[in-house]
Amino acid sequence: MNCRVYLADLRHNYMGVLANDCMPLGVACMKAVMDRDLPDVESRLFAYPDRLWDAMQQTPPDVLMLTNYVWNESLSLHFAHLAKTLDPEPLVVMGGPNLSLDHDRRVAFAGEHPEVDVYVLGEGDFLAAEIVRRYVDGGLSIAALRQRGIPSSVYRNVSGEVVVEDPWDRHKTVEEIPSPWLTGIQDEFFDGRLAPMVETNRGCPFTCTFCVQGTKWYTKVHNFSLERITSELRYIAERVRACSPQMGMLRIADSNYGMFERDVEISAFLGGLQKEYGWPTFIDATTGKNRPERIIQSVEHLSGALVLYQAVQSLDEDVLRNVKRTTIKLEAYEQLQIHMRGRGLRSNSDLILGLPGETLRSHLAAIHKLLDADINQVHNFQLMMLKGSELETAESRTAFSFESRFRVLPKNCGVYAGEKVIGVEEIVVATDTLGFDDYLQARTYHLTSSVFQNDGWFERVIAFAARFGVRRSEWWDAMFDGLTHADGAVGAFVANFVHETVNELFPTRQACVAFYTNDDNFRRLLEGEIGDNLMYKYRAIASFHLWPEICQLAMDETRRLLLARGAASRLPDFERFWLDFSSYERAKHAHGPSVDEIVAPAHATLCYDVERLLNGTDPTDVAAYRLPAPQVFEFRLSEEHARDLKAAVAVWSMTLKGLSKLVTRIQCGWQVRDCHPLTAPATIAAA
Repeated sequence: MNCRVYLADLRHNYMGVLANDCMPLGVACMKAVMDRDLPDVESRLFAYPDRLWDAMQQTPPDVLMLTNYVWNESLSLHFAHLAKTLDPEPLVVMGGPNLSLDHDRRVAFAGEHPEVDVYVLGEGDFLAAEIVRRYVDGGLSIAALRQRGIPSSVYRNVSGEVVVEDPWDRHKTVEEIPSPWLTGIQDEFFDGRLAPMVETNRGCPFTCTFCVQGTKWYTKVHNFSLERITSELRYIAERVRACSPQMGMLRIADSNYGMFERDVEISAFLGGLQKEYGWPTFIDATTGKNRPERIIQSVEHLSGALVLYQAVQSLDEDVLRNVKRTTIKLEAYEQLQIHMRGRGLRSNSDLILGLPGETLRSHLAAIHKLLDADINQVHNFQLMMLKGSELETAESRTAFSFESRFRVLPKNCGVYAGEKVIGVEEIVVATDTLGFDDYLQARTYHLTSSVFQNDGWFERVIAFAARFGVRRSEWWDAMFDGLTHADGAVGAFVANFVHETVNELFPTRQACVAFYTNDDNFRRLLEGEIGDNLMYKYRAIASFHLWPEICQLAMDETRRLLLARGAASRLPDFERFWLDFSSYERAKHAHGPSVDEIVAPAHATLCYDVERLLNGTDPTDVAAYRLPAPQVFEFRLSEEHARDLKAAVAVWSMTLKGLSKLVTRIQCGWQVRDCHPLTAPATIAAA
């Protein structure tokens, strides 16, 4: 019997900006298995909601399979409802990690969403084909399928009772899944907007309770073969060059990339592709928690495209025990940082605000410790109540007195079949050890990291201050004080951030959806005025729109620190030098409201050769770099960086909502202009 199956991994694609910018890997694997094992079944993939809606109206499917992640839950449920509105007969199947571990809540989900006939539990690669096989054998009858029983799923039986079957064991031999790349299944998604995503293995050996892969079901790691991986990566590189050359990004979906010996080989192969194809220029991956020597080797192979992520989440031992993270060795992080610093490589670290047992004091202490360990970027996240994680269960919520709020997921909104659809996430804003006021104060500290510490905008300034004994954490504290006491444009910048931080939170999911579906609020949401990722939004504003003012604040606060340490007495003509240093820093960073302004050169007339001074052996010996006469310097991007920035803007746009995505998809060095002395007379005004 013929059967038409639509497999949809939907992402919001409304008003020109994608919420999730990666190709649909999981459903592509499901299709690959289905194409091989059920040759009489016609299957088709969908990533864009509008294309799925058109297909559902023109050629309705017999089976609609939808993924469920936190970022597309509402969208998938909306299309499940649409499918049943068009025709109640097709089988609607949903699957994905975004389902509570609590048995009672799984039963409740089935009762609340009758439009979903089956919710599959666990990996869907082979289970999807098995359900379709049983559905076909039953004559495309949902009643017959229910009568027969559905493995590894939540469903209603013929009498309407909800049945929760135990999930299948994970498939150990992942190599049996046909490649969704080498079979050509993903070819249609090389459209210049979606980035390729690969997995070299599945599973995670750690048991972190805030993560859906922290349960015992995921602890065994199953590897794809090196031969397959390298073949896939070369295939992708060739397709990118032929079809979407502006797409420089690759996402590696592994939970701990770089931690295993074979990852070094994969990174070396990727390094070869960079030389041959100029791709990838940016690799988004979560690097491993242990095995520092392997991770370093992996990073070294990739020409700055991969940045080390030291995701500590907390440095408090009680907190780490609460979230079952004690198997991760903190000394491995310290070893990594020593080696990274010695090799001149960049490193990132993540902290999560709201973990059980964390206080504002311990959270800030962790930030200080990471900064003084010379971590280049400290990303601060809020604890999400991820369905499928242990912390999200009713037991954990009670044990740690979690107080949660709901907020819109950035860029997860749109109008489909005439209805507004809003994606919502649940986050923790208070616990038995963290008050809500503490949460708000911490968020302003996080803004300080996002604007002044991350992306290395002020690395030269921090290094200069360190010559006078200023610790990185001390410098960061000074930036916080300057930021929170600023007036003018920067003061408004901070006030707007605090206002949005408070007003993005709602007591219930329903209240959040109701607010944003209001016509005026929905318009503001679409335009990026409200509802975006605040850290990325305000980093984008600082980087592209407010750079001169942000730079001046940083230089003024650094000057205050240095004067307190006697810099004026140690450095002759300190004020003139600091004026030049400030002009230099302002001109080094490419910024502006348009791509033409970003890639255009800047000029500054300087009395000191600041570039040579900073690259010298003793940057505090400023007198040696005094020029005989003021000289004009030109600051311009390299051809490579200008090209990469233009390509990134072509993908994400210069709108504020586009820039808030772009700042997470570019290397920090792309915005750094090179400094060149001009031989022409000093007739150009200082920048």
